[in-house]
Amino acid sequence: MKKKIALALLLAVTLASTFVEASFRKESVKVFSLDNGLKVLLVEDHAIPNVALYTFFRVGSRNERPGLTGVSHFIEHMMFNGSPKFGPGEFDRRMEFAGGANNAFTGNDLTGYTDWFPAAALEAMMAMEADRMQDASFDPQVLESERGVIASERRMGVENDNEGILSENVVATAIMAHPYHWDVVGWMSDILGWKRDEILAYYKTYYAPDNAVLIIVGDFAPDKAMALVRRYYGPIPKGTPPPAVITVEPPQMGPKRVVIRKEAQAPSFQMVWHSPAASDPDFPPLAIMENALLGGKSSRLYKRLVREEQLAISVQGGTAETIDPMLFTINVQPRPDADLAKIEAVIEEELGKVKKDGLTEAEFRKSLNMIRSDYFFGLQSINGKAGALGQAEILYGSWEKAFTRMDDFTSVKRERIAEAARKVFQENNKTVGTLIPTGGEK
Repeated sequence: MKKKIALALLLAVTLASTFVEASFRKESVKVFSLDNGLKVLLVEDHAIPNVALYTFFRVGSRNERPGLTGVSHFIEHMMFNGSPKFGPGEFDRRMEFAGGANNAFTGNDLTGYTDWFPAAALEAMMAMEADRMQDASFDPQVLESERGVIASERRMGVENDNEGILSENVVATAIMAHPYHWDVVGWMSDILGWKRDEILAYYKTYYAPDNAVLIIVGDFAPDKAMALVRRYYGPIPKGTPPPAVITVEPPQMGPKRVVIRKEAQAPSFQMVWHSPAASDPDFPPLAIMENALLGGKSSRLYKRLVREEQLAISVQGGTAETIDPMLFTINVQPRPDADLAKIEAVIEEELGKVKKDGLTEAEFRKSLNMIRSDYFFGLQSINGKAGALGQAEILYGSWEKAFTRMDDFTSVKRERIAEAARKVFQENNKTVGTLIPTGGEK
């Protein structure tokens, strides 16, 4: 039965990849640049009468500084609070009236705005996106209201969440110097202390057209689409080049430990190791290994910690796809009475096996198939294509990487897994975090 399932998955992945490669090729991407530096990527896809309009800005928590942490995420919220031309809530109202939907997200390295809608609404949506790129309102009263929303978000997602507060402390302990040191939501004291003029200056610096890439995928005529881009985005002035991120995290010189004691029903546990950036040759081997260790109920750590040892309820994690080196994370949700030292010992034992022998051939092939399936199934939609192009442009410096990224994984030799694991999973490179429920250590 397992063999039949594996073969079915392989067939599905093969069919999906064949479909994507036939309909989404590097040659299908038309590239334009406006005089103000805005990069535009157009991909025709007439399968359905819809359009995905994605805007990626080269700004995230990586670009912040102490005193202004979390401001990238805050501006994402403010972008939906109107402009002199379109009032608060008008963006969503018009989008929904046209039959579309939208979202936005902020990460360590980028901020993305995602719109998908019927093709007939392209001009209306583009007019609103161009407007908020240059003229978002930061009304003082609305700003203070949204500040309260962000503060509440931090309280709920970090301070009053056991896994959230442990993770923030572990990351801040493991990463000392680089801006990845703080969470995307920012420190509470900064959230409460942002000044309006600082927020505006940050917005003007990073939300300039020459710090963005606009991706349009779907049912449109390229000439007409570019005429609209030039009409609405062309008048936006070029910005001042943002300052470069020059801080490099120094090598960790010994194991670190974080212990948090707070009221909780059960303990929390996390281990992290410094790991390479997305563009590093060791990233693909680690991502392949991640699936074998943490990818579902058949993974090594799930079987050991949840099924066999019955120490945990769940285990998850992996390596982050980031511009600069980040962390490989293993998050464990222990059982209330679990021995945390035993959990750590089991993880070290399983990592030791990988460092010595790597993965089995079956694990290696399964992990590759999981990566390929996620990639190719995602590219079957206009949204997936737009997202892949934008993230490749920001994270790797070129949208073309979207068409060769999978080669980085399929070219990995099995012996490279153990080699990459030995580099990362060293004693001096790890940070261990435990949250102990008040009332006694387990």
